[in-house]
Amino acid sequence: MIEHLLPNIYKHLETEYPKEGCGLITKDLKWIPMKNIAKKDQEFQMDSKEYTRQILKNKIIGVVHSHPTNNANPSDFDRVQCNALNLDYFIISLPNKQLYHLKPERN
Repeated sequence: MIEHLLPNIYKHLETEYPKEGCGLITKDLKWIPMKNIAKKDQEFQMDSKEYTRQILKNKIIGVVHSHPTNNANPSDFDRVQCNALNLDYFIISLPNKQLYHLKPERN
């Protein structure tokens, strides 16, 4: 689904290292890099004003973030956030560029 975006996604995630990198995927499959404003390296938080601006301007279908030192398996928090936002999550492990596609549990 996002394979053609991966070179640009990797580039952004690597610039954010050692912090988790993050960004958004639009319905027309475009990549929007976002700045991680989290205080801890092993967390990500997008600026709420920029996130709101992007969701008003674009149809967002997914959130991308990296696990800089771990595998791409989602944490419990990743699962909660994915379901709360009702958006696909794409988690990328930077050590080996493994991709995990997490889909929200839609009822």
